[in-house]
Amino acid sequence: MRIVRILILTTDAGSGHRSAAQAVEAALLHVYRHNVQVTIANPLHEPSSPSLLRHAEAFYLSTIQHAPERYDRAHTLTDAAAYAALLRGAMRLAIGDALHRLLVRHAPDVVISVYPLFTALVADAYRGARGRPGLMTVVTDLGHVHHTWFSPVDDLCIVPNAQVRTRALSCGLNPRQVQIVGIPVHPRFAAQRADPATVRRDLGWRTDLVTVLISGGGAGVGPLAELAIAADEACQNLQIAVIAGRNSDLAVRLRAREWKNPVHIYGFVPLADMMYAADIIATKAGGLSVSEALAVGRPLLIYGSAPGQEAGNLEYVMRRGAAQYTPDAAQFVAALQRWIAWPAARQAAADAARSAGRPQAAFEIASMVWDLAMSRAAAPRLAPRLSLSEWLSSWR
Repeated sequence: MRIVRILILTTDAGSGHRSAAQAVEAALLHVYRHNVQVTIANPLHEPSSPSLLRHAEAFYLSTIQHAPERYDRAHTLTDAAAYAALLRGAMRLAIGDALHRLLVRHAPDVVISVYPLFTALVADAYRGARGRPGLMTVVTDLGHVHHTWFSPVDDLCIVPNAQVRTRALSCGLNPRQVQIVGIPVHPRFAAQRADPATVRRDLGWRTDLVTVLISGGGAGVGPLAELAIAADEACQNLQIAVIAGRNSDLAVRLRAREWKNPVHIYGFVPLADMMYAADIIATKAGGLSVSEALAVGRPLLIYGSAPGQEAGNLEYVMRRGAAQYTPDAAQFVAALQRWIAWPAARQAAADAARSAGRPQAAFEIASMVWDLAMSRAAAPRLAPRLSLSEWLSSWR
C-alpha cells in the first residue's frame, strides 16, 4: 500500500488553529500509523512569504486585545462574497509562491486547511494540471463563521454544528460538501480515564473540594490573576488551578502569593487530564478552548470573547446551557459561588456541555481524510517554478 501524504495548512494567529491541526495529525497517526505521512505547515512562515506576513499574526492578536471594535468592523465589513474574492486575490499574490513550493516539496494526496482561503489557493496552484489533491477545510469556530471559510473547490467542508452548516450552504456550498463533525480536539480528550477523583489524586489535587480550572490559552492571555485572586478571597471550599501558559512572569507572581484556598499554578502543560479533573472551566471563548471543555463535559465560565467569531462561540455555548458569561471578576465570583452552592445547577450545565461535546471529531475527520485519499489517484507532482527574483537573477 502506498504512503498517503497529508499536508495540513494552518496559521499561528492564536493557538486554536494549530491545536486543531495537531489534533487531526494525532488522530491520523494513531489510526493509520505507518501508512500516512502528515506535515503541518504555516505558509505565512515560509521563507519566500513576505516578511510583513510573519508579523500579521502578532498584529491580529494585538488588535483583538487593544482595539477589538476595529477588528469587529473589519470582520463584519469583509464578510461577503465580493470581499472574500478580494482577500483570496491578495493572499494569492502574497503567499502563492510559498504555497506552490510547499506543494512541490510535499506532493500531498490530501490538503487540509484549518484556516480560511488556503484550499482555494491550492486549487489555483493546480490549475492546468491533470488532477489535484483532495481538498478539505475544517472550520474551527462554532458561530459567526466568516464567508472566507467556505470555498466551492473543497471536496469536504467539516463544520461543528447545524448552524454553521446552514451558513456554509448560504455561502454557495452544496449539501454533499458539508459534513457536521465538530471541531477536532486532541485524542487525549477522548481517552478513557479513571474516575475524576483518581485523576485528581494523580495530579496532587484535593478530592473533596469544588475545583475551578482557569486558563487563558497557550500564552496565558487574559485576567487570570485577577480572577484567581478574586475567587480565592470570596469563596470557601474551593480549589483553584491556574494555567499561566508561556507567561512565566504571571506564574512567578501567582506562586509568590499566600492563598487561602488550595491553589495550583502551571505553565505550558497538556490540559486534557486537568480539564477532566476540574468541576468548572474558566476560559476565553476560543473555538478550541470551548470545544475541549465540551469534549470532557465540563461547564464553562467564559470571561472574555474577541469580537467576530469568538462572540459566536460564546453565544453558541450559552444557548446550549453549557456556559455563563462572566466578563469581570465580580460576575465571575458570583457565578462561581452559585455553582458551588447549587451542585444541581452545575451538573445541569455539565450535562449540557457533554451533550454539545464532540470528543471523537478528530477521529471522524481522520477517517474522512483517508476515504478521500483512497477515492482518488495519487496527486500529480507540481513542477518547481522560479520566483520573480530568481527569474530576474537568471537573466543577469
